[in-house]
Amino acid sequence: MKIYVAASFGKKKEVLKIYQRLKELRQDISGDWTLHKPISPYEKNQELAKEYSIEDINAVEDCDIFILIADEINSKGKYIELGAAILSNVKFGKPKIYVVGNFNKNSMFYFHPSVKKINFVEEVLKELGNL
Repeated sequence: MKIYVAASFGKKKEVLKIYQRLKELRQDISGDWTLHKPISPYEKNQELAKEYSIEDINAVEDCDIFILIADEINSKGKYIELGAAILSNVKFGKPKIYVVGNFNKNSMFYFHPSVKKINFVEEVLKELGNL
């Protein structure tokens, strides 16, 4: 099963811990944005911005499970990835989408019928064992 974890760039360490746990469960990561270097302001790093944006959208399209770590940070990237995941779910029936964390009610798109709101990543991981 391929899994994509979306989060604010500042949550990189948390995402790396999730990746480690997923690897322990023998799950595949569809795309690892934690390897990206910071490139803001984007207009000064246009080629990398182009490369990263293509890479991340392709990884979302390719995943079976999409996990968004909801937090108080309004990063634009994770919302675009969520939009791509929702569209893919509506059109193709995958990925299964989870929005995780205390802030999982902060966007109207978290209430889309294809999104499941969960409080803790461990709940998603337990559910993965049953998929």
